[in-house]
Amino acid sequence: MIRLAAFDLDGTLVGPDLTLSPRVKAAVARAQSQGVIVTIATGRGPSPTDQYAAELGLTAPLVCFQGGIVYDHRARTILHETRLDPAVVSIIVRLAAERGWNLQFETPFMIYLPREANQPDELMELLKVSRWTRVNDFLADLPETPHKFILSLHDRAERDALAAELRASFDSELAAITVVPSHPILVEGLPRGMNKSIGLAWLAHHFGIRREEVLAVGDNDNDAEMLKWAGVGVAMGQGSPAALAAADWIAPSVADDGAAIALEKYTDGDG
Repeated sequence: MIRLAAFDLDGTLVGPDLTLSPRVKAAVARAQSQGVIVTIATGRGPSPTDQYAAELGLTAPLVCFQGGIVYDHRARTILHETRLDPAVVSIIVRLAAERGWNLQFETPFMIYLPREANQPDELMELLKVSRWTRVNDFLADLPETPHKFILSLHDRAERDALAAELRASFDSELAAITVVPSHPILVEGLPRGMNKSIGLAWLAHHFGIRREEVLAVGDNDNDAEMLKWAGVGVAMGQGSPAALAAADWIAPSVADDGAAIALEKYTDGDG
């Protein structure tokens, strides 16, 4: 029996228009009325995830920053978190300056961009739902150690090459990070070993739920570990090869309400 259902946000609960469909809302409401705990597991921070949690009427904490934090959106408190090693921050600031990478840092309630930068228009569109500010000097002006960094690209075709270059750069510096291509124009750097399954496992333990009782649904490479960890892992029909390979079942695409169909399948007694 499924007791906890976790959904990726972009490409799973919402499509390119960033809106929740009526069927998704209805499926979540029905599952919660049956006692299923429903949460979002996303690479986004708390602020841009809050609005979706509120619209869905979620009561459970949210898994944000690719598993790096578990956030109680009703109490506005962080229940569990992992931050970057300060040495990693110093290294990526230097590498970005040397190689012309578009760098930003994220903490739970703020995104930090460099004062002078050439961020892609698509990134600035994504940031419309987030709180962000510009700083003169990352090493001097960041008020706290960030939870992750992001490199953004103008050309989507360069993403995988950038991810490989980033991994190789940190290997040569003997500083370990987890590199996640999380969006067609974004590559994220996370604390070593971090992925959504870490935050989801913490949340399941918090509620006394076994992994066999967890449903996870996602569409991208950054969902694969979560899909493999959960008792039932579902990939969206338009999912990446890594997500599809990790799944126990493949749902219809986000355009066809695949997230709602998966939740109905595994909580209405048909799974």
